[in-house]
Amino acid sequence: MKQIFLYTSLAVMTLAVTTTGAAPEPCDGTVQLTSQSNFQVRQAGSQTFVQFDFTGLHDICLADRSVVTGIVTGHLVQRTSANGDFSLTFDEVLSYNGGTLGYRGEGSLTRGNWHSNVMTVGLGTGPLAGIHGQGTFVFTGPASLTDVIYYVYTP
Repeated sequence: MKQIFLYTSLAVMTLAVTTTGAAPEPCDGTVQLTSQSNFQVRQAGSQTFVQFDFTGLHDICLADRSVVTGIVTGHLVQRTSANGDFSLTFDEVLSYNGGTLGYRGEGSLTRGNWHSNVMTVGLGTGPLAGIHGQGTFVFTGPASLTDVIYYVYTP
């Protein structure tokens, strides 16, 4: 399922680049989770599952090259193994100036190696319409992250 989603996202990015002729543009941003709710923890053998809803702030680069901060709401699920390896997935919706844009991400730490992927989902609305992106993220604290997302802007 994860591979199908990744291939679909890459196909959308390729279509966007082909349609506009524009190369993806990098956008360095930050994410700050400001609140968590519906916090749940459960054990399954030697693994711990944590999930919660969140709200926060997330930077995004617009087509005019401006960097703005939107409000995000989402849900995160994390699985942690007894050896410290973990994986997480999240879905969020960024809202800015009356528009919305979905994101989906996943990350994993396996034997000390971090891997992550984040991508936009859907077409976006309002001032976020036509923004497509894919990138990576890393935690900088318990409730903060930095990301680099390569965006393509379509009319």
